[in-house]
Amino acid sequence: MKPKIGIPVVNRDGSHNFMNYVKALEEFGGDVVLLIRDEKSIKAHIDDIQGLLLPGGGDIDPEYFGEEMDPRTNFVNTDRDELEFDLYKEAIEKDIPVFGICRGIQVMNVASGGSLHQHIDSHSKRKDGTDSEHPIRIELEQENLIGKVIKLETDDVNSAHHQSVKTLGDGFVATAFCTIDDTIEAIEDPNKRFVVGVQYHPERMITSEEFKEHRQKLFEAFIEAANEYQGR
Repeated sequence: MKPKIGIPVVNRDGSHNFMNYVKALEEFGGDVVLLIRDEKSIKAHIDDIQGLLLPGGGDIDPEYFGEEMDPRTNFVNTDRDELEFDLYKEAIEKDIPVFGICRGIQVMNVASGGSLHQHIDSHSKRKDGTDSEHPIRIELEQENLIGKVIKLETDDVNSAHHQSVKTLGDGFVATAFCTIDDTIEAIEDPNKRFVVGVQYHPERMITSEEFKEHRQKLFEAFIEAANEYQGR
């Protein structure tokens, strides 16, 4: 059986916003389940799945990391914050594989006691609405999942965000950085089965063969971890 991968959704009306993630997960062997807020308890949602994907989206309320809201912080949805924090914490308790993308890496970090830069320059989308691009440096000298999966010291990724990880949450290590300004591009918890967050958007990395290969490696590793959890 394909592993069930949960994607948190505040309500069914917003489910169309996550189709890129659904397509990528299904392409690499996952069976997607939308975890709709209030349709089940947090525990019941997590009991139904073998992997949790935390997708991109609007900014996290800075109250969660003890800061006042920067005027450039936008699209805050505290219902979504609460749903994703609760699902993440329950998943961590059960050691379910978790993959966070863009906002997702930020949710993981803040839920673990870390903080965010509320605004950084040069990582947003281009004026025409397409993702920008930049190289990252992967910390291959330390044991980490990103290094094992990507097997490259540097690689190009896409970018479409204006916030990023500042202080690391409990248990996390930073395993990839932007080569231009040292923005944290990946974090993981080495004490868990698969708890990885990336600041870029692998679900949209389809514009070049190099992008497609990076995308494939990440999603296949996540699905493999979910399969292992399913067969434990």
